[in-house]
Amino acid sequence: MFEQLGTFDPVFPDVPEDTTTVPPRTLPLKRRKTLRECCVFIFANLIIMPIVGLIYASVIAEGLRRLMPIFQLRIYKLPVPGLGIARDYDGWDRLDLAIVMSLLLFAVVTWLWMKVFIELQGFGTIADTRHTHPIVFFLLAGIATVIICGDALIFYVGLSAQSASGWTETPAYVAPAATTLYSCGLAVLGWWHADFKTSSLV
Repeated sequence: MFEQLGTFDPVFPDVPEDTTTVPPRTLPLKRRKTLRECCVFIFANLIIMPIVGLIYASVIAEGLRRLMPIFQLRIYKLPVPGLGIARDYDGWDRLDLAIVMSLLLFAVVTWLWMKVFIELQGFGTIADTRHTHPIVFFLLAGIATVIICGDALIFYVGLSAQSASGWTETPAYVAPAATTLYSCGLAVLGWWHADFKTSSLV
C-alpha cells in the first residue's frame, strides 16, 4: 500500500530555475512635491532656458547653415499661409529654418540627457528591455548616441565658422574645448531636470 503512494503526482512540481529571467520591476513610491519646489523649478527654468537656448540656437543655427544650405531658407518664404506677413516685421524677416531646427534640437537633446540620467538612476523602463528586448534597447541607445554626437558636431562646425569670421585669430583648441564644455553643460541641464523628476520617487 505504501509503495503505491509514490505513483501520485507531486502537488508542487519541480520547476527548473531560469537564471536569465528578469525579476519583476517594483514601482517606486511617489510623494507630492511642495508648491515652493515647483515654483522654484519653474522660475529657474524661465531664467535659464531662454539664455541657454539663445546661445545654443545662434551657434547651432550657424552650423546647420554651413553643413546644409537648405536651412538658410527664410521662414516667410515657406509655402504656409500667413507666414508671409513675417517679412514686414523687423527681426522676424531674418528667421530661417536653421533657427527653428536648432531650437528643436535643443529641446530634443536636453530631453535625451534627462532620459539618460533617469535610466542610470534606475527609474526608467528602457534599461529593462536590455534583457527582454535587446534589439529595441540597442536601437534606442544607438539613436540617442547619434543625435547627441551629431548635435555636438554641428555645434563645433558652427563655432568654428563664427571664430573664422571674426576679426581676431582664435586658437585651434578653443572650438574643441568649447564644444566639450557645451556638451557637459547640456548634460548637467538634463541631469537637473531628471533629478527634479525622480526626487519625488522614494
